[in-house]
Amino acid sequence: MMMSKQFQRSNALSAAAGVLLLAACIANVVAFAPAQSNVISKLSQRHENVMPAFTRMMASPSTAVSANTKPYFADYTFSDKDDISYLIGSGKTAIVAGATGYIGRAVVRECVSRGYNTISLVRDATKASLDEALSGSSLVECDVQNVGEVQRLFSEIASGKHACATYAGSDAHSAPLPIDIVCSCLASASGIESEVYAIDYQAALNLLDAGREPSVSARHFVLLSAFCCRNPLLKLQQAKLKFEDRLHEQNDMTYSIVRPTAFFKSVSGQYDSIMDGNSYVLFGDGAVTYCNPIAETDLATYMCDSAIDEKQWGRILNVGGPDEPLSNKMLAEMMFRAIDKPAKFVYVPTEIFDWSIGMIEWIARNFPSQKWEDVLETAKIGKYYAVEDMLTTEEEEKFGSIKMMDHFEKIARDGQDPFTPVRATAVISKTMEALPAISVGIPVGFGLLSKPGLVENVVASSPLSDVPLLIAGLSDNIFS
Repeated sequence: MMMSKQFQRSNALSAAAGVLLLAACIANVVAFAPAQSNVISKLSQRHENVMPAFTRMMASPSTAVSANTKPYFADYTFSDKDDISYLIGSGKTAIVAGATGYIGRAVVRECVSRGYNTISLVRDATKASLDEALSGSSLVECDVQNVGEVQRLFSEIASGKHACATYAGSDAHSAPLPIDIVCSCLASASGIESEVYAIDYQAALNLLDAGREPSVSARHFVLLSAFCCRNPLLKLQQAKLKFEDRLHEQNDMTYSIVRPTAFFKSVSGQYDSIMDGNSYVLFGDGAVTYCNPIAETDLATYMCDSAIDEKQWGRILNVGGPDEPLSNKMLAEMMFRAIDKPAKFVYVPTEIFDWSIGMIEWIARNFPSQKWEDVLETAKIGKYYAVEDMLTTEEEEKFGSIKMMDHFEKIARDGQDPFTPVRATAVISKTMEALPAISVGIPVGFGLLSKPGLVENVVASSPLSDVPLLIAGLSDNIFS
């Protein structure tokens, strides 16, 4: 029996609104989850015909620095003309894993500025050599997921057999390099179970085990963990906690576990969208959660300090920035003020997460598939960062001098850092590559039908001018 036009139109609106709200979930996770990926561009290309407005709203800058883009680290990066030989071969030796990531790059800069023999572990040394943020460090290719490869590398460095043990700019032969600091800035790009246990747990464990080898005897391990691990509802947090336990259990290396609240860059996820004239997406009244993010340079300083301050050893160190508690709406208003545009918002009820998660759980339970488990975890990530504070409350847990407004004014003046943490969008991209957009949009949309009035409230609270392409485009593509 054919559906009535009124019923079909209602379902179309619900499904379209469902995908809109799923997009909002992604936007919020982009604002609070610390990791980086450029896979959203692949999502844009693959599903441009299905999700035109979504991809334009959510697409983030490429991680490639164009010739016309001023490097984010330009204010404190060495140039080819600078003499940095005095830094090479002096001080401590630090190995940084995850060196090309958002925080990893800042840690490398901090280590180099301190005169450390800094070794950046990278996937592709040729590509990494183009990144000015890594200048002054030795770029070493290493698959951190391969325990044998990590152990061989550490052993070669410690014994002086690796090329990075030869001091740059000199004729000296290779010399042993006692490893003083191993810093893990590793983080999975998605948050799904298979990746977090491979990266946040196993790869980090590979670094720890390699450092503990008697032939290496590395001295200190710095772990970039996450403040949200205090309430571990997600696979990501559980994987990080599992590795933290391994650190606590061993006594071959001293260690410090640094748990930052949120990154400056990760609460700027909607910057490009509002620059294009779109509204800022808020959950609830915009004051559901509060945070005090920390600048990447301040965090890098804190992490390096924790390696040499014995009072910090063997501890979990929660750390946030110097700002007073900031709500999402306060952050948005600061962003609009920095770019000198009038503030405008789209309000999304937090209940959307419960109904969407409930529908996806039903699908995953009745149609078992790892793909749906990954979609479910993505939805849970969205809810978590929409309702959980990322806020340190003790004065000793605040660090640094750079405030959020300083950051917003900087990006308004110089543009965004091309490295953008988008853990949730990475998951969505992987899922969308395997599933048509309709398979996500329809169940979420129809799930909303179980809550009368919810869709109408969302649409009523959102100016139609903000989302016409999204609503019309999705409805036409899904139900035409």
